Amino acid sequence: MREQIGYCWQKAAEYAARAEEASDKETRELFIRFRNQWTSAAGRHESSPTPDVANATPSWPSSPRPQFGTSTWHTRPSDGLTRTTAERLGAA
Repeated sequence: MREQIGYCWQKAAEYAARAEEASDKETRELFIRFRNQWTSAAGRHESSPTPDVANATPSWPSSPRPQFGTSTWHTRPSDGLTRTTAERLGAA
């Protein structure tokens, strides 16, 4: 989370500098809007609660499929899928 906050402040400072260097009013206003958006994003990240990753439980159900890297990922049922062109054409 700290990295995200730091990144937001870095981008805000970058756009503030670009606004100062801008030669015309429209470009300066554009960079100021960008700076304000990054400043707002940093504020949102700072005010959000820090998640407790060690005690967090996922909000999604666990996947029924084995993960790649395990020895059984290739043994999943094919659910009626065929493996060869001949099987798809009914020649088997």
